Amino acid sequence: MGSKRFTLNGTDVVKLLKNAGLVGGAAALTYIANNIGQLDLGATMGLVVPIVAVALDSAIKWLKDGTK
Repeated sequence: MGSKRFTLNGTDVVKLLKNAGLVGGAAALTYIANNIGQLDLGATMGLVVPIVAVALDSAIKWLKDGTK
């Protein structure tokens, strides 16, 4: 971060908010991934689980794409 000690400039705040968003998104995706197996959707379960798995993988890659 480029601000002086014990101060935050606009760039630092944007970086902090972006990082908080990434952490929150990762937590939400982890929660969904851990609980998808407990759903009972009957015969459509075999179709829903792979679609959700691909969507979660895509969302994780999308979240990581712009970060260094």
